[in-house]
Formats: sequence, C-alpha cells, structure tokens
Amino acid sequence: MITEDKIKEIKKRLSRGVPEGEIKQELIRAGYSAEDIEKIFAPHHYDMRSWYLFFGIIVFIAGIWAYFNRHSLLGFVLSGLLFWQYYREGERLKNTKNSN
Repeated sequence: MITEDKIKEIKKRLSRGVPEGEIKQELIRAGYSAEDIEKIFAPHHYDMRSWYLFFGIIVFIAGIWAYFNRHSLLGFVLSGLLFWQYYREGERLKNTKNSN
C-alpha cells in the first residue's frame, strides 16, 4: 500500500520534470505492486460538457439568425450535434465513474 505522502512526493517529482518511467522503475525496485503504481499514474479524464453546452447555445442562437436571414438550417444541425455530444459526454463520464 502506498501512502499519501509518497504520492505527493511523486507528484512533486513529476512536476519538476522527472520522467514517469524512471519513477515507475524506482517504485518497482522499492517493492510496490503494479496496482499501487497504476493508482498514482492513472490518466486524467477531462470533462468537456460545459464547452459543448456553451458552444451549442451559441451556435443555436446563430442558427436562429441564419434561419431568419438566409433560410439555412445548418446552425440548427450543428447545435443539435453539439447538444448530442454534450449528452454522450455525460454518459461517458457516468460510465467511467461506475467502472471505478
């Protein structure tokens, strides 16, 4: 089991530019399990929902303008795709959270 202090120390070393592979090799030599090492170096999952929602609303408003001025539905289609991606991102994060 790896302690919180050790995790903080490793994060500091990573921020200083020490290669990840070098740190992993040191931890293996120190006798830490592969599961403990993977906990430290787990990939960060980004949450893009706010960006999809924001730009979906902006494109929807632009789509309203384009529809009344140019009779174009492109803005509605693009905003629909952004809202759909917003929904998919929420489902992906929910599934990621449930699997952990």
